[in-house]
Amino acid sequence: MIQIMKASAGSGKTFSLARKYISLLLKNKDRYAYRHILAVTFTNKATDEMKSRILKELYVMATDPTSSDYLGWFVPSVFASPADMQKKAESVLRDILHDYSAFAVSTIDRFF
Repeated sequence: MIQIMKASAGSGKTFSLARKYISLLLKNKDRYAYRHILAVTFTNKATDEMKSRILKELYVMATDPTSSDYLGWFVPSVFASPADMQKKAESVLRDILHDYSAFAVSTIDRFF
């Protein structure tokens, strides 16, 4: 399934894209779901920003879930409690960091 998000500068694309990417990770039963998700952006700067945002938010969710900007998106709709979200975020973050080369956020040029 391909999803395309299109928006103008400053409209919150990175926040929305990171939320969607994290949602795909947290909702998936496959602990290696990140290996099957490709996020493509136009610039290296956007790629770096998106990767950083995803990792930062996973870290916040794994260490202090109640301070995450994404808490309302996942509790209670996906997880019953912040502690449940925290446990999954810890696992996902650990797996990505130990297999970082499979964490695919890249530019269109690099993809092709």
